[in-house]
Amino acid sequence: MRNTQGRSKRLLMAAVAVTAGAGIALGGTASLAQATGPHVVDGKGAAYNDWGDEGDLSRWSHADSNATRLWQTVLYADGAKWKDSDGKRHAFKLSDIDGRFGKRTESATKYWQHNEDLEDVDGIAGKETFGAADDFLDGPNGSGGWITYSGYSHDVTFKRLDGTYYVKVYGQWKKAAYDWRS
Repeated sequence: MRNTQGRSKRLLMAAVAVTAGAGIALGGTASLAQATGPHVVDGKGAAYNDWGDEGDLSRWSHADSNATRLWQTVLYADGAKWKDSDGKRHAFKLSDIDGRFGKRTESATKYWQHNEDLEDVDGIAGKETFGAADDFLDGPNGSGGWITYSGYSHDVTFKRLDGTYYVKVYGQWKKAAYDWRS
């Protein structure tokens, strides 16, 4: 069930972000299909509307990538749960953030989509899912391009530099690219 205190905090953060962004002229963002160079999770202006144009992540699409690692970080932050073959639920942990969109990530994504009352509960992190998640982003803050995701269980931090998102990989900041080679 939803954590009502966490939900209230997230809704307040979203309202503040929308209000703060109302007076800012926002530049457009390039979608995955339009991006040049390495395909990365990207955004400009206030962070709360960065991810609604992202490409699909699933067991069949960009399954092994740092973009998947970014999505898994969101699942961890929100305390998503995955279901094993016996139907038992398990918390999505830090150790589950491996950049591989497998059965655990698919199951935890369905859990997340259900808890966010999304129309498509399909286990695919696509435009609707990413668009719902970006409502809980705040930033950028400071010269380091810090973006905070306010999760139900944990707040997590990403970097956004020159419009490109970065995610922590073994202690190093790496581009949240849709391709391992990027």
